[in-house]
Amino acid sequence: MRRRITSDFQLPDYLTEKQKDEIVHAIKTNKPILISGNQGPTGKTTLKNYLVKHGIQAFEKWECCEIELNRTREGR
Repeated sequence: MRRRITSDFQLPDYLTEKQKDEIVHAIKTNKPILISGNQGPTGKTTLKNYLVKHGIQAFEKWECCEIELNRTREGR
Protein backbone atom coordinates (compact mmCIF):
# COMPACT_ATOMS: atom_id res chain seq x y z
CA MET A 1 0.00 0.00 0.00
CA ARG A 2 1.51 3.31 -1.09
CA ARG A 3 0.84 6.40 0.95
CA ARG A 4 0.49 9.88 -0.50
CA ILE A 5 2.47 12.82 0.79
CA THR A 6 0.44 16.01 1.19
CA SER A 7 1.49 19.26 -0.49
CA ASP A 8 2.22 20.96 2.85
CA PHE A 9 4.73 18.23 3.83
CA GLN A 10 8.24 19.73 4.01
CA LEU A 11 11.14 17.90 5.63
CA PRO A 12 13.61 20.01 7.66
CA ASP A 13 16.61 21.56 5.89
CA TYR A 14 19.04 19.97 8.36
CA LEU A 15 18.41 16.56 6.76
CA THR A 16 20.59 15.40 3.87
CA GLU A 17 18.99 14.59 0.52
CA LYS A 18 19.68 10.91 1.19
CA GLN A 19 17.88 11.10 4.55
CA LYS A 20 14.95 12.89 2.93
CA ASP A 21 14.75 10.26 0.18
CA GLU A 22 14.81 7.46 2.75
CA ILE A 23 12.00 9.09 4.75
CA VAL A 24 9.88 9.65 1.63
CA HIS A 25 10.43 6.02 0.56
CA ALA A 26 9.43 4.78 4.03
CA ILE A 27 6.29 6.92 3.93
CA LYS A 28 5.30 5.76 0.45
CA THR A 29 5.83 2.10 1.38
CA ASN A 30 4.07 2.54 4.73
CA LYS A 31 7.08 1.56 6.85
CA PRO A 32 7.54 2.93 10.37
CA ILE A 33 10.49 5.26 10.82
CA LEU A 34 13.02 4.81 13.63
CA ILE A 35 15.03 7.95 14.38
CA SER A 36 18.37 7.63 16.13
CA GLY A 37 21.50 9.71 16.50
CA ASN A 38 23.90 11.31 18.93
CA GLN A 39 22.65 12.39 22.32
CA GLY A 40 21.88 16.08 22.40
CA PRO A 41 19.91 18.57 20.33
CA THR A 42 20.28 17.13 16.81
CA GLY A 43 16.62 17.43 15.78
CA LYS A 44 15.47 13.87 16.54
CA THR A 45 12.44 14.83 18.62
CA THR A 46 11.52 17.70 16.29
CA LEU A 47 11.57 15.36 13.28
CA LYS A 48 9.59 12.68 15.09
CA ASN A 49 6.93 15.15 16.22
CA TYR A 50 6.63 16.57 12.70
CA LEU A 51 6.20 13.13 11.15
CA VAL A 52 3.66 12.03 13.77
CA LYS A 53 1.72 15.28 13.24
CA HIS A 54 1.41 14.28 9.58
CA GLY A 55 0.10 10.82 10.47
CA ILE A 56 3.38 8.99 9.89
CA GLN A 57 4.43 6.24 12.26
CA ALA A 58 7.76 7.44 13.68
CA PHE A 59 9.69 6.64 16.85
CA GLU A 60 12.89 7.69 18.52
CA LYS A 61 15.20 4.79 19.31
CA TRP A 62 14.86 5.30 23.09
CA GLU A 63 11.10 4.69 22.79
CA CYS A 64 11.58 1.23 21.31
CA CYS A 65 12.54 -2.13 22.69
CA GLU A 66 15.24 -3.71 20.53
CA ILE A 67 15.57 -7.50 20.61
CA GLU A 68 18.62 -9.00 18.92
CA LEU A 69 18.59 -12.67 17.95
CA ASN A 70 21.90 -14.13 16.78
CA ARG A 71 21.76 -17.82 17.59
CA THR A 72 20.32 -20.02 14.87
CA ARG A 73 17.35 -22.14 15.85
CA GLU A 74 18.07 -25.85 15.97
CA GLY A 75 15.64 -28.48 14.77
CA ARG A 76 14.46 -26.59 11.73
